Amino acid sequence: MTHDDITKMLQREMVPALGCTGPTAYALAAARCRPLMTGPAEKMKVYVSPAFLKIGFGVATPGTAEPGIPIAAAIGLMGGDWTLGLSVLKTCTEEDIERARSFVREGRVEIFSDEEQTGVYVRAEVTTANETVAAVISGTHDGIISVELNGKSVFSKEMPEEAVKPDEDSLTPDMIFDYVDSVNTEELAFLLDGYELNMALAEDGLKHEYGLASGRAYLKNCQGKSVPADLYDDPMKYMPDSLEKKVKILVSAASDARMGGSSCAALAAMGDGNQGITATIPVGLAAEEYGADREKTIRALALSCLMLFYVKIHIGRAAAFCMCAIAAASGVAASVTYLKGGDRSAIRAAVKNVIAPLAGMLCDGAKNACALKMEVAAATALVASELAEAKIEVGYYDGVADETLEETVEGVTSIAMKSMNMLDGLMVEEILAKENRKNTQADHRQ
Repeated sequence: MTHDDITKMLQREMVPALGCTGPTAYALAAARCRPLMTGPAEKMKVYVSPAFLKIGFGVATPGTAEPGIPIAAAIGLMGGDWTLGLSVLKTCTEEDIERARSFVREGRVEIFSDEEQTGVYVRAEVTTANETVAAVISGTHDGIISVELNGKSVFSKEMPEEAVKPDEDSLTPDMIFDYVDSVNTEELAFLLDGYELNMALAEDGLKHEYGLASGRAYLKNCQGKSVPADLYDDPMKYMPDSLEKKVKILVSAASDARMGGSSCAALAAMGDGNQGITATIPVGLAAEEYGADREKTIRALALSCLMLFYVKIHIGRAAAFCMCAIAAASGVAASVTYLKGGDRSAIRAAVKNVIAPLAGMLCDGAKNACALKMEVAAATALVASELAEAKIEVGYYDGVADETLEETVEGVTSIAMKSMNMLDGLMVEEILAKENRKNTQADHRQ
């Protein structure tokens, strides 16, 4: 992979996204159907891979506090603009949301798990009195690969190149280090803008009670017995001095907002906003803590994103393991070590130190509680960097860790890939069991 290839990868994969990119993909597939409809929608069927069924179960769609695939797809159908890609929901109004709610309440949306599909996969099929329109997203969260009208293709293309798993040696740690050391940082100024975007999302999560409101709780706990009356009106004024506490508060708050229905966008990493949040907020805060200038900060952000890419290229865009924990936290551990003056050996050690304890963290879907996992991941990354600075490094006899960073990632990849279908299948079973239990309880109450 050349220098220019890496730049293009960063430009392509680090982009703003409105809301969780799971619901965004459902909404985008549904919205793509609307231009071919000559009458109002009568019903919609949405087929998703098992991995994507768990993603949509517990996360809210922007503009609402309501979780689930049906409402996300319905809002996209009623008011989404498919030409906006990951910002498809930007055009939706309160009227669109109310129409979507009615559509769902009337039982017009059905969700199916397509067991033959893996990774990112959504097929929206909308029926009117005159036609049936279907759109498929596959490979990437905004990768529309086909559109059909009454069973006949009106659009098709190959799966996006970036979605096809590349040679695992296409991006290596040494390539990343060389790139970070040599890149003209003005080419990557958008990463600094993305950090600010994620910080604005975090501030929104502190000002409003989204999701679990965990960031607000952490901030309040830092105030001691005297809680300022304007704590949530001007939360940034009351940030603690500790880097660790700031990371905990702001990463959690950004996730609270994003998963709880905020209309503020996030800088997503390879199609995932929570990973983008986890990979950037701790790094930007650490850069401020250590007095890094603009250029050094941009290099650190680039290192974090690229180390995240390095792990995800191996494991894939959708996984049974939490990628905030494995991939994004790897980026944070690398970049914080870099900001503190660590050499390449120390950076490699820090990444191994964070992968070792977090490799077993499951991805149990997108939901409010992602904030808790992200806080754990970011905090562990800071500890991993401290240990690397003290010349402590996990190795061959330490479980999933191995002698080298490359061998460690290879081992975790093997475990993740071989267990993915089983773990995703079990997670879907649990989701369906919960839904059946809720429906049975509702029937008994009636």
